[in-house]
Amino acid sequence: MKNLWILLLVGLVVSCTNVRESKEYKELQAQRDSLLMISSGTDGEVAEMMSVISEVEANFEKIREAEKYISTQSAKQGEMSQDTKQRVNDNFNMINEILQRNKQQLEELNRKYSSSNKEVTAMKNTISRLNQEMQESASRLAALQTELAVKDEQIAQLSQDITSLAVEAEQQSATIREQEKTLNTAFYVFGTMTELRDQKILSGGFLRSTRVLQDTFNKDYFLQIDIREVTEIPLFEKSGKLWSIHPDGTYEFVKGDDNNLTFRITDTQRFWSLTKYLIIEVG
Repeated sequence: MKNLWILLLVGLVVSCTNVRESKEYKELQAQRDSLLMISSGTDGEVAEMMSVISEVEANFEKIREAEKYISTQSAKQGEMSQDTKQRVNDNFNMINEILQRNKQQLEELNRKYSSSNKEVTAMKNTISRLNQEMQESASRLAALQTELAVKDEQIAQLSQDITSLAVEAEQQSATIREQEKTLNTAFYVFGTMTELRDQKILSGGFLRSTRVLQDTFNKDYFLQIDIREVTEIPLFEKSGKLWSIHPDGTYEFVKGDDNNLTFRITDTQRFWSLTKYLIIEVG
């Protein structure tokens, strides 16, 4: 929203010919150009990721067809013909190559997701699903190879590679879960002015303006929360003041029947977009 207001304000300034040479005009124009570049970069990144996702999903369709053939041959009684053995072996090799390629592409998606902006973060369910499908496919193939090992020793030799891929896929899924946890972790604290000053969270006081000492405050004094789960914080006091910076319209102080306040977050994503530290003075 802030970016939109900047662009609108630049438009208004541009329409006023008598301020085109002013410092304010030049600063706003620079901000507009920067925002347009960021927007263009984000669109390009999302388009690139969607292309990779489509390719990975198409690869999984090829794997499913190969799995169907191998499973059918495995279920048949008797020894496989030499031609069938070769085709089964070729299918295993193809699947192994596709899984390796998918693994590399998903790792690239994982890196882009871990440094996510809002658009990329929205793809986290798709990325997790693809990793899960890769893990399940590798596990199914490992099971098939165990069955076919009795029929063909050469096919059994590929089992180690596929088992390794299953382990790596699980590790990759664990990495994504950890990254998601980090992205949704925040910290909050509330206390009197004296308490917050003692912990070097706020400075100032009588005849001096109060400010937040983010570079020096005691982070161990804060409580850690998952922003997906915590949207209300009881303050146990009748008055409160927010000191950390958060967008307007994303929070409110709610008075209960006992006249004590509860701090309520009404727009989780926007509220935590500027800082992951919430500071409230009570008294």
